Amino acid sequence: FQSTMEGVVITNASERITMVNQAFTTITGYEEAEALGQTPRMLKSGRQDAHFYTVMWASIQTTGHWQGEVWNQRKNGEVYPEWLTISAMEDEQGRVTHYVSVFSDISSLKQSQEKLSFLAHHDLLTGLPNRLLFNIRLEHSIERARRYQKSLAVLFFDLDHFKDVNDTLGHAAGDELLRWMAQQLTALTRAEDTVARMGGDEFTMLIEAVEEPGDAATVAG
Repeated sequence: FQSTMEGVVITNASERITMVNQAFTTITGYEEAEALGQTPRMLKSGRQDAHFYTVMWASIQTTGHWQGEVWNQRKNGEVYPEWLTISAMEDEQGRVTHYVSVFSDISSLKQSQEKLSFLAHHDLLTGLPNRLLFNIRLEHSIERARRYQKSLAVLFFDLDHFKDVNDTLGHAAGDELLRWMAQQLTALTRAEDTVARMGGDEFTMLIEAVEEPGDAATVAG
């Protein structure tokens, strides 16, 4: 109980905390004395709505356990993700006497997932969306345009004589030019529009909610 790396919280049937382990303190920042007599709601971050907890308790009352991801809050106010398992303990008469919660901090795992997702969908040099993410956004934009009878525009362009930059000034200068280009293009567009690097010196721009072709021509200009 004390040696496990997972945080453990034991409450009575009234959900009042009766015991926590050292990992609980390490993860949440709360000492045992601060937690005893409180309810696990002391850790609520506010990110889950009432429906989330309704479904959680319905599962516990029906099956005796629940497992899933929640966002809780440490003593210092930091919100973090955890993987949580809650089990109901019953006596010989089938009455619930305790609830046991076992949880682990999955912040590093979430960060790794987010980093991998970013790497999969973005160009490493410029930070712009890559071809994969651009195509996903384009498909969604086409669906919205059809649903709301709107138009959109796609601009495709490259940099003339970009090879000359690499050949005369070197690839480091070429990379710097591409990064600068990405910043300029991003500054020219609205938040709902997308600028992507397709590869090499080729860029695309997805313009949402175009009223008429002339609007796209203005952006192109």
